[in-house]
Amino acid sequence: MAEHWSEVTEKAGTLAGKWTAYAAFGSFLLYLLGYLSLRGQLNTYGATGGTDILDQRYLFAGCSFLVSLAVSVPSVLIIVLLLLGISYGPYKLIPTSVKSRVARWISDWCAPGTRLLLLGIVTGVGLIQFVLRKCFLFSNLLMSKGLPDDWLSSILLTSDALATLYFMGLVAGTLISGAILFHAALRGSEKGSASGFLVGLLAFLVTVEFLLLPVNYGVLITTQQLPRVAEMSGEKLPEGTRIWLVSDTKDELTYFVRDPNDQRMLLTVPRKESKIKIVGYDDIFCELFSAQHAGPRPCPR
Repeated sequence: MAEHWSEVTEKAGTLAGKWTAYAAFGSFLLYLLGYLSLRGQLNTYGATGGTDILDQRYLFAGCSFLVSLAVSVPSVLIIVLLLLGISYGPYKLIPTSVKSRVARWISDWCAPGTRLLLLGIVTGVGLIQFVLRKCFLFSNLLMSKGLPDDWLSSILLTSDALATLYFMGLVAGTLISGAILFHAALRGSEKGSASGFLVGLLAFLVTVEFLLLPVNYGVLITTQQLPRVAEMSGEKLPEGTRIWLVSDTKDELTYFVRDPNDQRMLLTVPRKESKIKIVGYDDIFCELFSAQHAGPRPCPR
């Protein structure tokens, strides 16, 4: 009995040691994801100051991103299952001989592992170059008189449902690249410098895709709503001026101020004991740029 209890105690101690390492890694991951998300959001606004390396808001932003990611993955799977269900009927109508030839061709094409790896690399490069990195076009938008001339600008003015669907598409693309990498790792039968190099390159691209997800989330999703405040203590502003709270830290507050003549400024004031009176939440990009939307405008949402 004593030996059994000693074994249980030893395993519990080992688990506790590993749990500490897991907790440290999880905290680091949350901070990293939160940093990418929050910095993307503030850079989009143009408020690049007012955050420290160990700002606790990174932790909250990282949790928010992970929750959105966790919600998006089942939604992507549901859409995939729906598409498979819709295509099942036409698939059953295809002659068996045709299906056999197609299946054989796919199997033969994928047999050399490098082909699937190259497909994953091309897919990853295309997703990063033409979709994921587009979010870097959006910076200092609160002070800008127009959105960048790019197809992605319409995402900032579209409905919340379509913006969420776009983010789900980014998650789906990253999952496809990850699935190809996972398949290549499972095979692991082909030895050679070329195959190993391609696996390493694909792993790098999948990592970049995953790190760009919180940046896109911070730029395109969390920037939409800004709290409108009733007043800004210590500042006299013209009648009709509207004020939004952009950033709230323990040391300072950053406001976005827009007067009736569309003169804009970002104003940072010491926090001290300033009271914040929030009177509503506005779709800030709809407020600033909805008139430029060429198609049917969903603003205000």
